[in-house]
Amino acid sequence: MKKIIAGTVLLFIAAVLITPLFVGIAAEKKINEQISKVSLTTDVTISNIYKRNWFSSNAETSFDLSQILAAYGLLRLDTMPDLGEIKVKTRSEIIHGPFPLKRFYPKQPLTVPLLGVTKNISTITFPPDVLNFTPTITTYTSIYPNGSGSGAFTIPKFNYQISDTGKVLKISEIDGEISFSSDMSKLFFSFNAPKIFFKSLDNEFEVNGLKCSWRNDRDIAGIQSGDFKLIFDNIISGKTKINNCEFSSFRKEEGSNLFFNTSISIKSFKDDNTGLGPVEIELSVKNIKKNAYKQLASLLSGLNNKSENQFAHILMMTQIIGLLPELLSESPEINLKKFEIGTPDGKVSISASIKADEAELINLNDLEGIINSITADFSMIIPNSIAEKYILNNKNPRYIMLQSMMVEDGVNYTLDLKYNDSQFFVNGQPFSTDQGN
Repeated sequence: MKKIIAGTVLLFIAAVLITPLFVGIAAEKKINEQISKVSLTTDVTISNIYKRNWFSSNAETSFDLSQILAAYGLLRLDTMPDLGEIKVKTRSEIIHGPFPLKRFYPKQPLTVPLLGVTKNISTITFPPDVLNFTPTITTYTSIYPNGSGSGAFTIPKFNYQISDTGKVLKISEIDGEISFSSDMSKLFFSFNAPKIFFKSLDNEFEVNGLKCSWRNDRDIAGIQSGDFKLIFDNIISGKTKINNCEFSSFRKEEGSNLFFNTSISIKSFKDDNTGLGPVEIELSVKNIKKNAYKQLASLLSGLNNKSENQFAHILMMTQIIGLLPELLSESPEINLKKFEIGTPDGKVSISASIKADEAELINLNDLEGIINSITADFSMIIPNSIAEKYILNNKNPRYIMLQSMMVEDGVNYTLDLKYNDSQFFVNGQPFSTDQGN
């Protein structure tokens, strides 16, 4: 009996001593596979030096964060070129499974077999004109036998000041969670930042109770979707305060088309002694050609250039018009489902939609066909006092036309516009050019 017990103990000790070596080999393979998949699927350049030991391993990884953010739709480098040089260097310590003896973080699984647990210390280098100090992020990740993983990260609080400019940046400790599938087709992260404070010579800006989450999924059929949510308890800037603000966005790529849904909600908004709120905005977009959208977004960003070259502007507008047939080929639809803002004088409410009715692919030169394919609706309800102060006054060059179009209905003015079959309708009646006189 003693021999059996002794043999069992020896077998257990041998397993404890030998298993981590083979698990370490499997962990290294999975980690390298994940890095390769990110590099291949997102065109991100990643360098990785891995040194495997018996019970633990060490690695050093470098990559360009701006490439990854752009690859997953979180950053437009053409509109924010200053953020195009964000570098990340990570030093990793990997404790081999199947049951790591070292516990890195509170949510680390203890009873589930693991390939390993990693502790990553990442330093992020921004361009000097964006941020001239280097934040550090500590990430803890549990890697499961199938290659998927989950974990947590923390960013220590810091107080950054530049005495000669008077700039101050204070951020409380940030904590968050991450998870990913074995093939990196499913990614998720979230974080909480209790307080962010920025001060310069001219203004102060404070954010309290910031919560953010982002998810990106790609299924077997190649349909990619993602959602993003941002919540603030309050934002304070000078004499302006916004309470209970929530922004959410959903995006799906199906085939060559894009689908969006975005909503914004603000419970209260105060500026000096003027109270505004609540604010609710919901926008949805569907059947937008992905490639055409990217080209259009790039062209529209170019319109912000201050060049006075009229030929360049005409050429750009010609390119934008040339994209219309491709944009309309899938019967796109844009809906401003809700835009409501409370004011001391009443509620402003706006809704709008524009779509192309089941049109076949239109010839580039068929401008009449393009116009005939479009239908649009717009409706607005606005308190009398606001309409008379900002819209229906002689300082507005179009106030005579608007006055003839808007209908006074008790304490509000209303306006309903439609475009159908190449004709405008105002409040249910065909629009006449006499209304503009």
